[in-house]
Amino acid sequence: MRDRDGRHRLARVTAALALLPVVMATAPVAWSEEPLPAKAYVEGVPFVSWHEMRDAEFSGSDVVNPSLTAVAQMMYGYWGEDFVKRTQDKTDPESWTTQSGSEAGLADLKILLARGIPVQVAPSTTPHAHRLYLTPKLCGMFKPVEFAQPHPASGALGEMISLGAVEELRAGSCGVGLNDSVILASKLLVGYDDERQVFVMHDPSFGPSLELGYEEFERMWRATEAKFWARHPETIPEDPPGRVEAARARTVDDDAAVALFRAYGLEVIGDYRQAEAVLREVLGVEGLSRARRHQLLLELAVSLNETGRCTEAIEAARSANAEFDDYAIGHRVLAFLLACSGERAAKKEAKRENARADKLCEDKTALRRVADELGHDFEVMGCKQERLGWYRP
Repeated sequence: MRDRDGRHRLARVTAALALLPVVMATAPVAWSEEPLPAKAYVEGVPFVSWHEMRDAEFSGSDVVNPSLTAVAQMMYGYWGEDFVKRTQDKTDPESWTTQSGSEAGLADLKILLARGIPVQVAPSTTPHAHRLYLTPKLCGMFKPVEFAQPHPASGALGEMISLGAVEELRAGSCGVGLNDSVILASKLLVGYDDERQVFVMHDPSFGPSLELGYEEFERMWRATEAKFWARHPETIPEDPPGRVEAARARTVDDDAAVALFRAYGLEVIGDYRQAEAVLREVLGVEGLSRARRHQLLLELAVSLNETGRCTEAIEAARSANAEFDDYAIGHRVLAFLLACSGERAAKKEAKRENARADKLCEDKTALRRVADELGHDFEVMGCKQERLGWYRP
């Protein structure tokens, strides 16, 4: 069972760093004199989801983000190896090599992809804001840490700070790269297309074959020091033993998760109108799960309230809780909105909503439902900042 109270976390984080490839000083990745192809795609890379890896057991697995393990499992799996088993056995494949770097360029990534090598990256959580758990806390132990404070969001996806604030931390000699690598959500690049200006990647939380434009990807990647890792056999086989026929197709919930995080990041930087536009567009898509609709509607309620539409916000929050009634934060948000309305009856309802939230905070069955449904593809926050989904009560 995952530890949720943070005791001895720093020691476990230090131990978990040993699982990660070492990032060496960047040197240009080797390539012939020929121009890079205009597009490249590494065929048959298996997809492993965040959900599949959240319960993997090995030393440090309670602090390593499941996406890191999932990406390593995909990378190793493509070459016919099992990352989790190797980690449990504390052995490493023979005749393998690691290529890695920091403050790298897009060409470094493209060269590896053109050679048929998938590449692990860990960009910021969203194009506008980034989840940082350890860096501000660790830096604050040694000196005061000041950075631009985020605007309100629901809190369901945890604390994020703007990419500008990330830069402020870095400018103050408080690095954000490997300090938070056990938290950073990793992705595995499997292709690029110069004509369409996109990278293609398997993202454990957001699904297979996710596409991000060069400009947006580079902004997110540079925010976390533009690191990359590629672990592979020294001699690249013509037909890698772990190649699969095809990864699963993308789903509407995959795309909705991308939109949810994008909107949350926009809220953090105070762009509530754009967040609302993102949320409304995806809420119009057929086939969304009730969990995803709940999450989208909850953030819509926040954006509506922050743009002065309290009545509409209350309706959105009620709709969110009608989709999924077991999430305490959903009831806290509704209670806050009702209390802000100024109506006597609404204030009484707000008390009932807060009481409902208090009860859910102590209901382990409800917490498990939150972990299994809302936290199926990425962690969500509980009442006591439990990281539900990763941690299951």
